[in-house]
Amino acid sequence: MNHGEEPTIQRDMILPDDMLLKCLACVSRIHYPTLSLVSKRFRSLIASTELYQTRTLLGRTESSLYRPNSPRKVLVPISSPKFSSIYLPGVAVVGPSIYAIGGGINHNASSRVMVMDSRSHTWREAQSMLVARMCPSACTLDGKIYVSGGFYNLDSTNWMEVFDTKTQTWEFLQIPSEEICGGSQYQSARYEGTIYVRSEAKDVTYKLHKSRWRSADLSMNMRWGWSLSYCVIENVFYCFGGGDGCRICWYNPKERLWKTLKGLEGLPSLPISIDKVKLADHCGKMAILWVDYVSDDNKKLIWCAEIAIEKRQNGEIWGTLEWFDNVFTLNEPHPLVHALTSTVC
Repeated sequence: MNHGEEPTIQRDMILPDDMLLKCLACVSRIHYPTLSLVSKRFRSLIASTELYQTRTLLGRTESSLYRPNSPRKVLVPISSPKFSSIYLPGVAVVGPSIYAIGGGINHNASSRVMVMDSRSHTWREAQSMLVARMCPSACTLDGKIYVSGGFYNLDSTNWMEVFDTKTQTWEFLQIPSEEICGGSQYQSARYEGTIYVRSEAKDVTYKLHKSRWRSADLSMNMRWGWSLSYCVIENVFYCFGGGDGCRICWYNPKERLWKTLKGLEGLPSLPISIDKVKLADHCGKMAILWVDYVSDDNKKLIWCAEIAIEKRQNGEIWGTLEWFDNVFTLNEPHPLVHALTSTVC
């Protein structure tokens, strides 16, 4: 080899794509940006859908609330779909896909649905809803998205529609619902293996049971009605706030009452306003996000805490603060609307 010439790589030293994909699949995703710089071939494979399919087959699921290669845990801005909307869409997560559903502006509702692949942070347009909706409520069950409310001119035939993420098709929920249908504002959640829906207009919560809507416990409905921040973790319903103060509570269905989540020593005082706090299930742990304002320069700080959940033998549930920090700073008064976690392989 002459001086200055590039070394020649023998063909038998190059791994085939399928073997290289398996190797890359075993590497944590936090190293992918660096590996993408190795060569065009690496960059192409890391951006391919085949890599994430391989990771799924190998069970290489990872989750992250923050930028992993940062010395601090911080949220990272990502692109958003171009919704020219003052009425925010409903949101739902199925696997690695985040759905933004409906929305609107100037009292004109939208039926548009956008989907973000949280692996590549790219958006695409999905099949539109059958009914245009502003600020609908959405929750998921068995790979389907249940969307309710979001417009005033709804009746028992069209107040809720269901999106099958496998077939990418919408249909109205063909279950009689005169007892719950009313108004435009709903809250919904997947709980106890079914769908729970709360009507703000009727101040009542119903659950879907054996193809019928049945009323849920009155005590569950009351605190849920006081709170805009709730989540379900390992089949336990949690919510923040209520008429008796700024606590995180969980619902005990056997005793039909709410109990305070014990522990949480070291967790800072959360804002009194319940619309400034959001709860989310983060792989069996509770993520709490809240807003704090810096009065000197009108900056908004978003804080995050991660809580480990422990179910004790006496039936009590305790939370242990693992960390909290300021994870993002805003210079504009954007609201804290949703907190979501997705499954990324």
